Amino acid sequence: MCKFVIVGVAALVLAACSDKGADADNDGKVSETEAKTEMAKGGAMATKPGLWEVKTSFSDVTVEGVPKAVAAQMKTQMAKGVTVSSCLTKEQVDKPGTDFFGGSPEANCTFDKLDRSGNTTIIEMTCKPRGGMTLKSIMNGSFKAESYKLDVVQTMQGGPVGNVKMTGIAEGTRVGDCPA
Repeated sequence: MCKFVIVGVAALVLAACSDKGADADNDGKVSETEAKTEMAKGGAMATKPGLWEVKTSFSDVTVEGVPKAVAAQMKTQMAKGVTVSSCLTKEQVDKPGTDFFGGSPEANCTFDKLDRSGNTTIIEMTCKPRGGMTLKSIMNGSFKAESYKLDVVQTMQGGPVGNVKMTGIAEGTRVGDCPA
């Protein structure tokens, strides 16, 4: 299940996003070009470079088509959360790229919404990583230079365990400098 959690450094939201959002042509989708343009506005991210830990946990997990005991075990495991550490460099802060929103190129992600106003943000994206699976993520929350907290709703269709909906939080904390 951890592979389906596309948050982490992705949730380090860019200060460059405008109040209007990145969907410049108002077609309901944020293209790669629109995302890059939006992120280029204003320059650096509102976060400090360094070593970041991101804990993602889900308080509500609904799994269709599996025995109740298996679903209960999944809920218990997802409630414990997953912590991921990653290094955010000064170069990444100065010239952010779309990779901060999650999903490797293999995840085949597109943005449905990318909007920031003040210290709050909303990111909606759809990923189609393999074999007919679709993962939709909505992240909504606030951030500071050394921490953030996002409400996360993820739905997965066509995955190995059937349809899944998870609701939880992602909390990021800067824990120090990056290792040399």
